[in-house]
Amino acid sequence: MDAPQVPQVTITPEGGGSPREMRQEDWDDAAEGNLRRKLSNSSMSSTGSSAVESEDDLLSDNESKSEGIITLEHLVDSGESKPWWKLKAIVHWPFSVTQRRKLSWVQLAGHKGNFKAADEGNILKRFSENEMQCFEKLRNDALLPFVPGYHGTVEKDGESFLHMTDLLVNFDLPNVMDCKMGVRTYLEEELVRARERPKPREDLYKKMVEVDSDGPTAQEHSQRGVTKPRYMQWRESMSSTNTLGFRIEGIKKCDGTCRTDFKRTRLRQDVIQVFKDFVGGNVNIIKSYVSRLTEIQQAMKTSQFFRQHEIIGSSLLFIHDHTGNAQVWIIDFGKTTALPPGHTLKHDIPWKEGNREDGYLWGLENLIRTLESVGDQGTGGESFCSVTRANS
Repeated sequence: MDAPQVPQVTITPEGGGSPREMRQEDWDDAAEGNLRRKLSNSSMSSTGSSAVESEDDLLSDNESKSEGIITLEHLVDSGESKPWWKLKAIVHWPFSVTQRRKLSWVQLAGHKGNFKAADEGNILKRFSENEMQCFEKLRNDALLPFVPGYHGTVEKDGESFLHMTDLLVNFDLPNVMDCKMGVRTYLEEELVRARERPKPREDLYKKMVEVDSDGPTAQEHSQRGVTKPRYMQWRESMSSTNTLGFRIEGIKKCDGTCRTDFKRTRLRQDVIQVFKDFVGGNVNIIKSYVSRLTEIQQAMKTSQFFRQHEIIGSSLLFIHDHTGNAQVWIIDFGKTTALPPGHTLKHDIPWKEGNREDGYLWGLENLIRTLESVGDQGTGGESFCSVTRANS
């Protein structure tokens, strides 16, 4: 069977240089294993990110992040120093299963450059002291089976990275969804710091207007500026973070399509429809997800780590493929903060500034109930993308 035609795309070096078109011979080389030589040290993205940002960039949304970029990455360090190339297009991979696992990755949320290649089956995530401490504490916790495998820290290209298991490695053409958990995605201390500099910002005003032209007040329209605390809290109120305690950040389907336009998805029925589309109406996938979420829920109720930490900005990563393989993982601990000694959180009561409650368990319960509703409306059909096996 002939390989599917690849759309024309453009490759741009991150560090500068002249862009060039991605030609068919590049894909032919890929099938022969030569692409890694041409695109050595290419940029890898991920479905989640927790890099430490400057205070001005600490926003509760992803508008400033690199969304939906599909990239190429070899998983063997060539030892050469070349530009990191980003493939800025959605393509249908004409590679074998093994090659796809080595070359494809998708970013739904997170900042560019946070991930690099590692040995087979693993990735490197830009070092965060806070996240490293979380992984160390999780080694002996009830939540260990539900977080990415952590293999310590490594140095690469003069930078420090967390050495972690690649959660996509055991999936063939995976479908991926990132759900941000909790009733807020900013720390209380971020809100306090933002109030110390309540300067109206035009960039935040523009972001607000892009989502909802009626969002700003008359005064904010007049000054064409919105303060950061106002923007942070408005952003949460627009999505299901406010109504359900979780929100969908992004979806990458097995056919290569990617969506991150969920900023105004806040009603339960709208979320149900998104999940139905994500699983293709497959009840078996939904049952697997519900089973895994229930296990996570029970583990959280016995977890010392969970009880003693404020879980902010963390996601649940949903992954399934046409074989029926389905998993959910807890990712991103960059903003997860330890409580003072002797303090604990319930995670299922309303947040009031000062109590540090994050609403994680409330959101998780709503998420489980939502998926059960999807299952009730499902068709039980097979998952999609299995036709691609003919090209493997």
